[in-house]
Amino acid sequence: MAVPIAKMIIIGILPNFLKKMVYRLNGATIGKNVKFGILSYVSFEKFSIGDNSSIGPLSFIKAKTVKIGKRSKINMQVAIDTVEFELDNDSTIMEQTVIGGMMTPRSSIKIGKRVKIFPFSFLNPTEPIILEDDVGIGGANYLFTHGSWQNVLDGFPVSFGPITIKKGVWFPWRVFVMPNVTVGEYSTIGAGSIITKNIPANSLAVGSPAKVISVDGNYLKTFSIEEKNNIVIDILTQLSEYLTFLNYQNIIVVNDDYLLITLTKENFKIKYQMNINYSELESINLLISLNVITIESIEILKNKGIIYLGVLNHQSEYSDNPFWKIVIDFFSRWGIRFYLD
Repeated sequence: MAVPIAKMIIIGILPNFLKKMVYRLNGATIGKNVKFGILSYVSFEKFSIGDNSSIGPLSFIKAKTVKIGKRSKINMQVAIDTVEFELDNDSTIMEQTVIGGMMTPRSSIKIGKRVKIFPFSFLNPTEPIILEDDVGIGGANYLFTHGSWQNVLDGFPVSFGPITIKKGVWFPWRVFVMPNVTVGEYSTIGAGSIITKNIPANSLAVGSPAKVISVDGNYLKTFSIEEKNNIVIDILTQLSEYLTFLNYQNIIVVNDDYLLITLTKENFKIKYQMNINYSELESINLLISLNVITIESIEILKNKGIIYLGVLNHQSEYSDNPFWKIVIDFFSRWGIRFYLD
């Protein structure tokens, strides 16, 4: 992978507004509040990036087609070199990730919504890589769509083939994926595993090579609605502690009907109810409900200027309020993510 050092200096040193101007003059479509970090650079024939997305310092993308959705982040020191690169809404590629390798006309990587790739991972899209929505790729993961070195004519193994990671899959640290592999929806892979063949949906697989030890989601716990309610209350209780850690003075009140966190200096109130009571919404800024928030209810909340989260149905809308961001990021620690479109 050749690093475009000269372009990273010449273009990358420009301030954000000038960098946007240069890209737009070359045909790019750039949304609102997009940020390009210092010494970052994008080489493209077609380039679009959505509202509130960012590319961090010392990162570069080289691709014929670059498509980045809304509210997505490429952190610092990320290197991407492929034919087609797509990163959908609300996804993050963390520091010192490398996407690239031997090139073919099919070289591409398509990353869905709410995906997170953790630091020090290496993804090789010689053949296509697809990461569907809500996939988590832990730190120091390696996805290779080609494996070759020794002479194929002498009988040594050589393999080329795509990798598809279906919706909701989780790879912890140091998972290695070989070519021609599909991992089924909502499967979980053990840390340090090597995946050499397809993994069925809703499975737990561990080992080197990875072996399926549980199927059909049998390893998952089942919670009653009351137990889910208690889990959310516990998460929000810990959120109050976290806000204190961030130096936000707050008071938490928990009773049988609701939980209320009041950030005293900021005059900001976060209220949680299993089911919404619309007669008790005075001075509330952020309302969280365990159950579904109906379209009619959403309109009422929006008319009152209240931000909302519907936990079980992943309901919310983008807000530039910093406390909304803190809350949804905190829920994501427990794998609870919100669909913002």
